[in-house]
Amino acid sequence: MSSGLTDLLKTGFSMFMKVSRPHPSDHPLLILFVVGGITVSEAKMVKDLVASLKPGAQVILLSTRLLKPLNIPELLFATDRLHPDLGF
Repeated sequence: MSSGLTDLLKTGFSMFMKVSRPHPSDHPLLILFVVGGITVSEAKMVKDLVASLKPGAQVILLSTRLLKPLNIPELLFATDRLHPDLGF
């Protein structure tokens, strides 16, 4: 966040000069949200992948649901997945 005229000028001049700007991948925290659910093995794969590609990075993995392996065929072959039960 810019605070003041000096920061505003620095931001404006950075378009014309080679100034390295911070990039989201520079941050040591990765927040990943999975819609629909994730299994424990998938969560471990994410953890291992991030640890191998960017050591020292912290991962926060969020999901709408923690799935069991037996839930996957049910979700794949459900006939009413486009019309969820809304409780009406």
